[in-house]
Amino acid sequence: MKNYKVCILAAGVGSRMGPLSEHINKAILPINFKGVISYIIEKFPKDVEIIIAVGHKKETIIDYLSLAYPERNFVYVEVDKFIGPGTGPGYSLLQCKDKLQCPFILTTADTIVLEEIPEPNMNWFGIAPVKETERYCTVKIKNNLICQIDDKVKTNNRFAFIGLAGVKDYETFFSALEKNRELIKGEIQLSNGFKKLIEKKLVPIGFTWFDTGSIENYIETNKAFSGTERKFDFSKGNEFIYFVNEKVIKFFADEEIVRKRYERSKVLEGLCPKIIGKRKNFYSYQKIEGQTLYSVLNNRLFTDFLHWAAQNLWKKIALSQKEKQQFYKICHKFYHEKTMKRLNLFYAKTNLPDTENEINGILVPQLRDLLKKIDWNWLCKGIPANFHGDLQFDNILVTRDDKSQLQKFILLDWRQDFAGLTEYGDLYYDLSKLYGGMNLSYQLIKEGKFSFDMSGSSVFYEFYLKNDLLEARELFERYLTKNNYDLQKVRILTSLIFLNMAPLHKDPFDLLLYFLGKYSLYKYLSYKND
Repeated sequence: MKNYKVCILAAGVGSRMGPLSEHINKAILPINFKGVISYIIEKFPKDVEIIIAVGHKKETIIDYLSLAYPERNFVYVEVDKFIGPGTGPGYSLLQCKDKLQCPFILTTADTIVLEEIPEPNMNWFGIAPVKETERYCTVKIKNNLICQIDDKVKTNNRFAFIGLAGVKDYETFFSALEKNRELIKGEIQLSNGFKKLIEKKLVPIGFTWFDTGSIENYIETNKAFSGTERKFDFSKGNEFIYFVNEKVIKFFADEEIVRKRYERSKVLEGLCPKIIGKRKNFYSYQKIEGQTLYSVLNNRLFTDFLHWAAQNLWKKIALSQKEKQQFYKICHKFYHEKTMKRLNLFYAKTNLPDTENEINGILVPQLRDLLKKIDWNWLCKGIPANFHGDLQFDNILVTRDDKSQLQKFILLDWRQDFAGLTEYGDLYYDLSKLYGGMNLSYQLIKEGKFSFDMSGSSVFYEFYLKNDLLEARELFERYLTKNNYDLQKVRILTSLIFLNMAPLHKDPFDLLLYFLGKYSLYKYLSYKND
């Protein structure tokens, strides 16, 4: 069949998604690193026109799709009202009526199916079995046709409408939808139009259905599509990463981060992927084949990386004496002031007091007392240099040059600034980030290979380190000493990095980071005193 369109209803606020839809529309929440809407779009030929009803966080849908599918034909219809009584999927679809004067396929933005989707050469209704009928629009079937539609009422029906349908008789459908604006649960529902199509024959088609419209269902769908259950969710709610259409797309709720990341990519030109697309909260680059340094780590490879970084990344910046003093103040702002702000966030989030703790059997004083023992003037005398800003093994890609086939390194997920500076930062911050990734394997944390327990002021935690990381740490310490870097400074900064990370992650990893940072700081300050 030719000359049909697809309509995706994506205007709603996603009230059942809680904080997940605070920054983006639920249609582009990632499922196994690809937006929900991508699983819908990729079901249809590239030349089919797709009408998308947008409302809540509409720019996140438009920007994501412009980067992911520049070759596709999207038409956006802005729904003027998508919150409150009288809204709903029926209302959104009526806003798209003028663009749908032909047979069309209708789908909600939170519906994923595994099967191929048939063309609208007949009126068909996508269904799947459910238990709680009052939550759904359900159907009665007779002689392989829909004979009755019951919307959000308790019945003995076995099948529910999954938000996916083909509409051949579009004039009849829209006429019925316009005439019957009865509110069901405060909204205009699609069933008001589909009930009329029963007279024209409405064929039920069963699908394997994944509903991503609630937090619980979204999490279950993510697990199903990921293939393996993630042991620990390392993600953050204000940033997402997507792998779609041979591209990597990054989203940040703070558009200033995107702007600065783009600027810093120019400073890191040749060392990081080239950004090929940038919109308000997104940027994209071509996916690069390779493996992270965590995956292929050995002493020779790590030695090669340190040599490469020294030659290509850590290029020192010559500053005047006055500029150096200003730089040291910026380091103080980054290390001291940011740490205090992050700790306040952590205490507010966890309601934990700053007390003396027994950590893995060792009595450790209050953190505020430990922080007072740091010589901040010494710590903040950084080395101005080009930097990455989050230099740990997951962000170092080992790949090969297409022509020469020689091994090369590509840096991923670089930091956008150093306390506002984009041209340079403190070399010691990169060294400390690297050291942190050798003291705590973020790769194994994601696999859930850690434990944390707390009773009163007593804390016990453990995590796993592979031998290759332990060997890399020894090699790195020798490298620092040989090149006249201050190992003690790196250790103190690493402790502060763990403390700074704590409020950004989920329980119980946030607690492990805090007490690991506190214990490490106590241990390394003791080294200095000794």
